[in-house]
Amino acid sequence: MSILLVLLYFFLKQHGKLEQADRMFLALLASNFALLALELCVDILGIYHPRAELAPLLTLLTSLFYTLNAAPGVFYFLFIQYMIGNRVSKRFVLLLLLPCLFLAILSFASAWTGWVFVIDDLSRYSRGPYFFLMVINNYLYLLFGPVYLLHHHDQLQRKIYSTLLVFPFPVFIAGLLQILFYGVEVLWISLTISLLILFFNVESNQVNRDYLTGLFNRRYFQRMADLAFARKKPGKTQWACLLDINGFKGINDTYGHAKGDAALIQIARFLEQVVPKHTIVSRYGGDEFALLTSALTEREVLQILARLEQKLTEFNASGRIADAITVSVGCAPLLMEDYENLDAFLQQLDLGMYTAKQKSKKLDTDGRSVVFHFCK
Repeated sequence: MSILLVLLYFFLKQHGKLEQADRMFLALLASNFALLALELCVDILGIYHPRAELAPLLTLLTSLFYTLNAAPGVFYFLFIQYMIGNRVSKRFVLLLLLPCLFLAILSFASAWTGWVFVIDDLSRYSRGPYFFLMVINNYLYLLFGPVYLLHHHDQLQRKIYSTLLVFPFPVFIAGLLQILFYGVEVLWISLTISLLILFFNVESNQVNRDYLTGLFNRRYFQRMADLAFARKKPGKTQWACLLDINGFKGINDTYGHAKGDAALIQIARFLEQVVPKHTIVSRYGGDEFALLTSALTEREVLQILARLEQKLTEFNASGRIADAITVSVGCAPLLMEDYENLDAFLQQLDLGMYTAKQKSKKLDTDGRSVVFHFCK
């Protein structure tokens, strides 16, 4: 509980106006805190210091505790939705709340039936015969959360996607231990640990991220390029690419900024999908994007551009945006002997992108989604 209070302090300190995803994270944190507090009360009143006159209070607290068991699962799903950027419909919320309603009925009915828990005349707590129904109900969220994420994996940044994917597993394992070994209470502690991991990964990720596309920002790209330039070695060729959307101003002027933003986000997702692991993909500014790869051959760079062209061609054929999206790309190997400093290299890269843009205006490139130029 102390850890959660410290986490709350740092979370509120680092955020001004809260977005919907931030509110869902706070709800996750608050539900975890409430469950820990209720579990502590149930332990004290029903296991360690039972008193007959406190049986009604213990019954009420236990009913609330089991009713709230599903709350972290609900907020986990909603957090995923808002991180993806999807609109949360009333039908989706209702579907999420149905297991909670079932759990609430089961929990409060247990005060008379003893289905989930039993409080005897001496105010002693024990599990009921249908305790397993509560476990199954809660595990539905833990099982379907990762499945839902896998279905929407292409709509999330890699680091956030992997963090959200593993988020339920410590809770899943702790839940199994708590079921198998009666008296072991590590479930909500494990959720606290998962929240800490989620907080540090998402927060550290957002410092270096572009708000709209979720890609790394220009500052991070420049820092990584500077490090790459400082440690470059012969035979270890890293590549950088600077990419610009052709006619982007026309998309904004004709269809509005919402369509322009959608185009930027779509390009961002495509770039993440076509590059190898450990490639720095960033929004360089406006409608420009930058890539910094690990050691690759020229052929492998050409394969990246070919995969990007395939993605863009398929997207343009779908008609989701009336005007076809095409890009111009300048590429250059980061060779030790070729450039005096990083600024000279970036200047050459920008010139390569400009050359590709001039090529894209010629008739012989008509119909191409990706036009590129290699700086030699």
